[in-house]
Amino acid sequence: MKVVIITLPIFKELSEEEPSNYTVDGNKSIEYGKPVHCPINGVLAKTLKEGEEVRFIYIVTTNKNSKSEENKKTFIEEIKSINVEIGADLKSFDTVEIDYSATNQAYEKLITDLTDKIPDKAEIFVDFSFGSKPETLSLFCALRFAEEFCGAVVQSIVYGKVEFVNGVKENPMLYDSTSLYYLFKLMGTIRNADKETASKLLKDFFAM
Repeated sequence: MKVVIITLPIFKELSEEEPSNYTVDGNKSIEYGKPVHCPINGVLAKTLKEGEEVRFIYIVTTNKNSKSEENKKTFIEEIKSINVEIGADLKSFDTVEIDYSATNQAYEKLITDLTDKIPDKAEIFVDFSFGSKPETLSLFCALRFAEEFCGAVVQSIVYGKVEFVNGVKENPMLYDSTSLYYLFKLMGTIRNADKETASKLLKDFFAM
C-alpha cells in the first residue's frame, strides 16, 4: 500500500492562487507538465496505478490564523480529480494535527501520531514543500521508525519551490529530496566510526 504524507501550508490559502507547473530537477519521468497546487499530486499523476490502494496523511498545523484545513480540502479535491482517469483506490484521507509551536510536545505528537497511522510494509511518499521548518526533522524521525519497526520503505520525498518576484510566482521547481533522508540515515549509522572513515563515507555518499 502507498502512504502519502503531505505537510500543509499554514497561513496561505492556495485555492485563492493559480496552481504551479513544476519543472522537475533530475528525474524527468515524474514531471507532470500540468499545474498543481500540491507538488506531489503531479508525481502521483505519473506513478499511481489503477486499483492500487493509497492512503493520505496530511500534517495540519493548528493556529487561529491557520489555513491548513482549507488547503487540505484543496489538495484532496485536486488528487481526486487527477485520479478520475487513473482509478487508484484512494482509501483514506487522514490528518495529524500539531500546534504551531516549536516545542518538544508538538513534535513528539507529530512523531507518535504519524508512526501510529503508518501501516506495516507501506511504500511511503512524502511532500514537505510546506509547513513549519522544525517539522522536517520530526518527520524524518517518524520515517526512520516506520522503516525500522513497521517494515516500511521510503520510496520518494519531494520538495516544491517557487520564487516570488514582485509578488508574482516564477520558476516553480520540484526537487527529489529522497537522498537527504538517506543522508539522515547514514549519519545515524556512522556514529561509531573514526573521523577519517566517517569523512570517507560522507564523500562517497555525495559522489554517488
